Order: sequence, then structure tokens, then C-alpha cells
Amino acid sequence: MNLKNPSLLLTSVLSTIARFAGVGLNFAVAIVLTRTLSMAEAGMVFMLMTLVTGVSLFSRLGVEQWLVRDVARIQDTETGQQGVHLRDAYRMVLISSGIFMLGWLLLAPLSRHWLFDDAIQMLPLMLAGSGILFFNLVMLNSSFLKAIRHTSESILVQNSLPAVAYMLLIVLFWWGFRENQHYLLLYVASLVLAGLASFYWVRPWWRSLHPAAATQFSIKQVLQQSLPLAPVSFFSFLMLWADTLLTGLLLSNEHVALFTVAARLSFVSLFFLGALDATIYPRLLRIHQHQPEQLRRFFWQATGLVTGILGGVTLLLLLLGDTLLAVFKPEYVQAGTTLAILLVAQWVRAMSLTFSFLFIIQKQVRYLNIMLGAALVVNIMANLVLIPLYGTEGAAGATLIANLVLTGGVMLLFFKKRLLDTHEGLE
Repeated sequence: MNLKNPSLLLTSVLSTIARFAGVGLNFAVAIVLTRTLSMAEAGMVFMLMTLVTGVSLFSRLGVEQWLVRDVARIQDTETGQQGVHLRDAYRMVLISSGIFMLGWLLLAPLSRHWLFDDAIQMLPLMLAGSGILFFNLVMLNSSFLKAIRHTSESILVQNSLPAVAYMLLIVLFWWGFRENQHYLLLYVASLVLAGLASFYWVRPWWRSLHPAAATQFSIKQVLQQSLPLAPVSFFSFLMLWADTLLTGLLLSNEHVALFTVAARLSFVSLFFLGALDATIYPRLLRIHQHQPEQLRRFFWQATGLVTGILGGVTLLLLLLGDTLLAVFKPEYVQAGTTLAILLVAQWVRAMSLTFSFLFIIQKQVRYLNIMLGAALVVNIMANLVLIPLYGTEGAAGATLIANLVLTGGVMLLFFKKRLLDTHEGLE
């Protein structure tokens, strides 16, 4: 395997191209929603999307991080062992998803009142709970492909497949799309379709999914290994989740639409970050495991790549902000300041990526979790103070403050613990 920088750059470019295919499809769906529906209706769809993806993330309990970490260390020829990990990840998530789906049903009346201004119908809200399981299937299959270094397929499954499914259903049922909140029912159906379709990309491992195949991890064993990794996967979404939920709680459905559109545009930079993540993390794991003498050089190359690419993307999006917002609908241009703050916040967060990887690889996750927890607490407190004063700009400001706390703290601990000076980790 060629681990030199040109290979890293080439793979990153291919991953970025694949991710942009997903970006385009997701923006196409969002533009159809904002141009077809009222701002309040679009806000309801965006809030439902945020809830489903957020609850799904919590219900996975870090299993996708465990899957990527452990499968990436397995030799490519040991497909049976790779399949065993995937099978046991399915089993764990099936149980945890069921528990969270039950909680979704129980809390549906409260979420309808507090987060949707009593405007959403109960049927689509309750049915949306099933999306937790099917979205988890998409994410597990995507994470598995990432671990075996099928990077482009992983990105396409995660980002493009749900959008393709939703757009397809919108086209097929366009005649009744806006009637009786059918746009919400079609979103739920798209999650089911995407979850089932995602199995196509892991078909070479289907035989390994049989219960009798090889040895297996118990539910307890998977949970013990995945839970310490859960906060790492939670954090990036948790802050947006808190921002969106508190915007819905303290403001109106219209404000949710404004904030979500700005957040989606700011996520263009995170799509670049995700492509770099999918390329860098598996390579960093393998270098640490098999070629530790190359670790320092590769780490700083990857750090420079992340900082430079994300900095350029952030600057470009800042210049094009109002133009991009107007594509959704002219009314969304009023979210320009919110978008600018979020773009800077995402760039600040991106600079912590490779440092965070070393905490995971060196088995120092507890320190990373402390910083993640501190930043989340700061985010929630800042939201409660800033949203009533500044609206959606306050929610974006809370994200920026929390990301500054996270990145600064992670870097400080990284150098204090000298994680590049040891390959064994500190006890």
C-alpha cells in the first residue's frame, strides 16, 4: 500500500468528488422543499429530519465507530471476520433502535407541542420513529465500507442514498406531494427505501452474516467497546441538534427553516471534512499499527491538508453566502449572518479532526470525551442565553463558542499528553 502524500491527496480528491455528488442531491431536495412549501412547512420537514437523524445517532451508541476502528485493522483477505463484525453491529443496533423507537412513540405528543407548534399531524410523526432503524442500517453499511477503504461507495451510501430515495418518491408522488402533509410521509418512506437499498453494497459479505459464521461478539462485548467511542460520534451532530431543537423550542417553525438552510450550506465545508475523515482515519490506524515510524510525518501532512482545504472552502462560501441562500428562496437571504458565523465555526472545529484521531488511536478517549462534554455544556448554555437575544444568529454564535472551546482544549491536551511521542498510549 502506498502511503505517500500524493496517494493521500488523490484519494481525498476522489472522496470529495463522491461527497459532492451527495451534497448536490441533498441540496436539490432542500431546494425543492423550500421552493414548494411554505417556510413553516419546510421548517417542519427539517425539524423531523433533525430528530430522526439525531435519535438514530444516539441509538447506535457508538457502534459505527467501533466497526470502523476494528474492521480497519483486519487484513483485507479476512472477509469472514469482517462480516462477523458487521453482523454483530447489526444485532446490537437492532436492539438499541427498538428501545429508542419505543421512546419516540411515548414522547411524540410532547415533541409535537414543543418542537412543531402543534402543526404536525400525529400519523407522520409517529411513523417517523421507524426511520430510526432504517437510517441506522444506512449508517452501519456506510461505516463498514469506510473501514474496508471503499471510500467513495461509503460516502455515496451515507450522503446520496437517502436523498435519492426521497427525490425519487417526490417525483413519483408529485401530484399529491403538498396535500395533507404527504411530504412528511414520503420522507419516512424514503428512509425505509434507503435502508433496504444500502445492503446492495455489502452483498459480498452476506454469507458472513449468517448466525453460525465464525465466532461472535456478545451484545455486552460490543457495547463495552462502542460506548467509550460514542461521544466522539455524537458531538458533531449534538451541537447542531441542540441548536436546532432549542431554536424550535424558543422560536417558530419559520426560524427553524432559516437556521436549517444556513446550517445545510455551512455543512458544505463539513462534507469536505467528511471526505478527508474517510480517507485519513483508516490510513492513520494502519500506519500506527504497522509503520509507526511514519506516524509523525503523516499526521502533520494530514493536519495541513485539513486546515488548508477547509480554510479555502470556508472563504469561498463566505463570499457566495447571500447568492446561495437566494437559491432556496429570496426570503432565506435574511439568514446570511447566521451562515457566516456557522461557516467560521465549522472551520474551527475541522482543525481538531486529526488531533481527535490520535486520542482514539492511543486509547485516550476519556480525555477527548471530557472536552466534548465541556463543549456541549457550553453550547447549550450559550444557546439558552443567545437565542432569545439574537435569534438564529445566537444559535450560530453558540456553535462557534463551543467549537472554540473544543478545538482549543483538544490541542492543549494533545501537546500536554505528547500523543505523537508514544505509540502505546498513556495509562
